[in-house]
Amino acid sequence: MEINDIQNAISVKLHQAFGDDYKKYIDEVPQGFKTPAFLIQFLNLEHIRQIGKRWKVTTLFNVQYFPSSGASESANMTLKIQQALKEITLLNGSLMLGTGANSEVVDRIGHNFIHFNFFLQEIEQKIFMETLEQRIKTKG
Repeated sequence: MEINDIQNAISVKLHQAFGDDYKKYIDEVPQGFKTPAFLIQFLNLEHIRQIGKRWKVTTLFNVQYFPSSGASESANMTLKIQQALKEITLLNGSLMLGTGANSEVVDRIGHNFIHFNFFLQEIEQKIFMETLEQRIKTKG
């Protein structure tokens, strides 16, 4: 799994929830973009080692909303965005739950911070013998 997989799933979910009227951008907004629009930004990742060669991975995303009118539009969209992103489906069919969501409006832009967590399993590569020669001596 890659971070891009989660960003794409967020974009698909926003499209399903809000339709074609909203542009969706990943990582950065181009100059001269049109509002209303979403910007999906990856902020950080944390690995926490677990028992049994497992790792809990916590990712944090900021889904920004750029309104066409004012700050009140951004404020109204924050809850809708959080509800839409409570769960996302990756392209491989895996379901991820959004946790720890919080929002704030700064300079008319709605910032929606959401965690998506998953586990990774370390798999040991086993090296098998390529060939085995056996010589047997018998008496007589």
